[in-house]
Amino acid sequence: MADRSALLASWDEADRPRAPLPADRAIIEAAASLRGLVLEVLLARGADDELYDACAMLGHLIATRGGSPSYASATLDGASEAMNAVGAPWLVTARAAVVEAFAAALADSARREADQGWEFPCCAVPLGQAAVAIAAGLPSDDDEAIAAWAARVAKAAALSGVRRAVVSGGERACAALLDAFGLVGVEAHQTPRMARR
Repeated sequence: MADRSALLASWDEADRPRAPLPADRAIIEAAASLRGLVLEVLLARGADDELYDACAMLGHLIATRGGSPSYASATLDGASEAMNAVGAPWLVTARAAVVEAFAAALADSARREADQGWEFPCCAVPLGQAAVAIAAGLPSDDDEAIAAWAARVAKAAALSGVRRAVVSGGERACAALLDAFGLVGVEAHQTPRMARR
């Protein structure tokens, strides 16, 4: 069997037609060390969990570098071709590890992006005269996460010159914000809850 560097070059060549986006083509180069790790595990006939871990790291890298789902789902076909192992038993589960990690990385990124909407100043509406209204709708049931969020919002608001705040939203988030604003010297109160009809 060819050595690792020749196999890696062969895998690179096999992947180029499977790389529809410019980001995919850049990933072929950027992921050389991870792709080499996948080959090393395959050549050593390493444990399945070692192969799946290496494939998961590759899927994560493809997602974080802006690669396409098409490329993520097809890259291991290039590895199997380079190794003359098309249809090998490891291919389906290794491909699944790449795709699962790719999807998980995208979901984590979307969750972080959505959470940014609850940070200051995104969650605030200026009211004038150093006052703001704060939407306390952080989508979490974790008291520690809510307290940490409230502390960040209160600190950022105070540093930006806010002296008064009106908070509205979930009870736990509002309570955490009122406590946090009190610690940074911002006068804050909660709007009365609207009656449900």
